Amino acid sequence: MENKARGLRRVPVIPALALLVILLGLAMMSGVLRRSQHLLVDGQDGQLMKTAQSVDNNIMGHFAWYCSDLEYITTRTGFLRAEERYLGGGGAEDLLYYLRESPLPKTVMVESMLVLREGRVALSTGDSTDYELLDVIGRIGGIGISLWADGAGRPYVALVLEKGEVGYAALIDGEAFFAIAEEQTAAEETDRILVLDARERYFFHRTQEGIRVDAVDSLDPLVHSSLYLMLAAQRSGQASSDFFRSGGQSGGKSYTARMAVLPAPGNENGCFTVGVARNYDQVIRPFQSAMARMALCGVVIMAGAGVLALFLMRSRRGHRQAQEELEVLKAKAEAMEALNAQTREMAHRQRLETIGTLTSGIAHEFNNLLTPIMGYSILILEKLPPEDTESYENALEIYNASQKAKQIISRLSNLSRKETPGALRPIRLDTLAEQVLEVTAPVRPKGVRVETGFTGRSRPILGDETQLFQMTLNLVLNSFEALAGQGGTVRVSTGTDGEHAVLRVADNGPGIPDEVKGLIFDPFFTTKGSGKGIGLGLAIVQQIVEAHGGTITLESAAGQGTAFTVTFPAAPPEEEGEPQP
Repeated sequence: MENKARGLRRVPVIPALALLVILLGLAMMSGVLRRSQHLLVDGQDGQLMKTAQSVDNNIMGHFAWYCSDLEYITTRTGFLRAEERYLGGGGAEDLLYYLRESPLPKTVMVESMLVLREGRVALSTGDSTDYELLDVIGRIGGIGISLWADGAGRPYVALVLEKGEVGYAALIDGEAFFAIAEEQTAAEETDRILVLDARERYFFHRTQEGIRVDAVDSLDPLVHSSLYLMLAAQRSGQASSDFFRSGGQSGGKSYTARMAVLPAPGNENGCFTVGVARNYDQVIRPFQSAMARMALCGVVIMAGAGVLALFLMRSRRGHRQAQEELEVLKAKAEAMEALNAQTREMAHRQRLETIGTLTSGIAHEFNNLLTPIMGYSILILEKLPPEDTESYENALEIYNASQKAKQIISRLSNLSRKETPGALRPIRLDTLAEQVLEVTAPVRPKGVRVETGFTGRSRPILGDETQLFQMTLNLVLNSFEALAGQGGTVRVSTGTDGEHAVLRVADNGPGIPDEVKGLIFDPFFTTKGSGKGIGLGLAIVQQIVEAHGGTITLESAAGQGTAFTVTFPAAPPEEEGEPQP
């Protein structure tokens, strides 16, 4: 018994307890990791499904617009007379004239207008009538949605209006239709949008080579896993989300993707199944890296705490050594605080991305409401007699107000994704600034004086005129608002700094407090009162500057005025040409 008791005393109790605590901590960390991954997947599924709904709404919005135009075209008095002459055996020239001069074939999406008789193409505004009806996939009101192909097998989506003996169809090329689906969605840059028709004939998707429209029969669903998931969701009629391996079949690097599918029976258009896939490896990699760093920090802290406890229990060597250990703990605490700061920054960026996604979704919903308002106002303008000027002006006000609303919505949509400038051409900043000052002259507050410092020798830059004009306009109007009610001076100057062109907008107003400087470029941040701004001006300015490869800096102090300096790369000498503002 004595030997047994002596053996028990030799058992390393403290190391055993430490090992037990470590194992328990690892088990808890593993559970937290699994739970966090589930939450991450759920969040990604929600974003992907919202994007799929955005694509569905975009398709439905364009179809509704085109269907409305098609019904309007075929009910006009002149068109009906031409149709009657054609059906009575007369020539088809007048009927084709009205079809060619209608709004639909003038859009970039509608390739040709067809006249159908007995299910066949009798006339076409294009060069050929060699089109074949493949299948009818749905209806929107009185308009049928169907799939067609030309003699070369090229697929089309058609909007068909039947009127007894004769029918009319607006023919949209398959690639153009997919461009409609992708246009102004809430998708991120790395997202892939995929579309499958309700009859499972064609698979619309984008690859590294561009937009592809493949016949489903020519593809192996086991190789194209995304197609397999879309077919399964469409046949079940239930929205779903799942993982699949992607990238290998198109020559790119294989990766794990997460896809959400909105089947045709459950979406708004009822004709196409919409899928949105995202590279899950890129989504999970920062999360795994952060968790690994946190785990490593936790292990280091636990090891340090264990060493410190054992050291204090066994040695107690004095105040100096204890103070050194305390400094070690302080350093580790500072490291943890830095890690927490990084985590808060990541959360802040995630909130901004969520705001962008929400803003884009709201913008698309408003676009869907504004489209019929603008369309019907145009109808009213066309039908009003010339002498009814008052009603004409009222309808014109409705249309102009709708146009301004669409411009505001476009600004909101721009914040939800990164864009590159549109048509680039040489532009001189001093000429551009002069035009902005001419435009803003009527709204310059009383007591505010404008000074200019244009060298006339600044090098041009390659840029988008509309975006650069908007950027300069926002900076000047901000300076006007800062001086409103107190007066002062706004100075707008340009210059050249080596291989860069420089624009500077400065005022001697009240300045910007230090605690606000880090927030002024954030979307929706504003120091103005309620109803006086939504905080998008400087956010859009920063976005435009970055899209042009430039930089923007702020110089300000409370009571000492504010200056914004924007620097752009100068245009290469061979592209300078004759710069235009």
